[in-house]
Amino acid sequence: MRISNEIKAGVLVLIGIAVGVAFFAKTGSMKQETYDIKTSFEYAGNLRNDAIVKLSGVEVGRLTAMSFTYEPKTRVQCVLEINADAKIRKDSFAYVDVAGFVGDAFIGITAGGSSEFVSSGCEIASEEPIQPRIMMKKAEEIEDSLKAVLEQVQGLIVDNRQNLDEIIGSIEVITENFEAFSDDIKKHPWKLLFKGKE
Repeated sequence: MRISNEIKAGVLVLIGIAVGVAFFAKTGSMKQETYDIKTSFEYAGNLRNDAIVKLSGVEVGRLTAMSFTYEPKTRVQCVLEINADAKIRKDSFAYVDVAGFVGDAFIGITAGGSSEFVSSGCEIASEEPIQPRIMMKKAEEIEDSLKAVLEQVQGLIVDNRQNLDEIIGSIEVITENFEAFSDDIKKHPWKLLFKGKE
């Protein structure tokens, strides 16, 4: 009995569908279990949804949602999806960092030292990232302070030039006298004994 080409094609299609269903069932069951925790920042530092979450430098999850809260002040609340095998201690805190100099922003979590671990839905403390504009402002303040100090030093030098010249001259005279005394003692060490007897 000969099998028609239509039947052969149908059997191949059914086999393909069965393989696809088995593959999706297997990969679906392999999805890692996770739990959600929260944290918040006054300044999110260029964070985006799906940003990496790292615990002690090791990737353990993703940022899945960001929203604003307004009480007592405006903050960006972040929902972090953490792998179930990564346990986060209650005294851990979250911070925003950047991978390399021009890399993507991610959320880091410190290891903490508490004996208790957070559970799903808990919120951990955070450390605010330094805003670039605040860094620039501080740099400008430091620059202004240095300029003021340098101007004061320059003014002191100009105003006390004569006194400084006299002090430097006195130091040079003392140095020359000490060198002469030292040379004299090296050549005539008996003078020390003579002076001591007097």
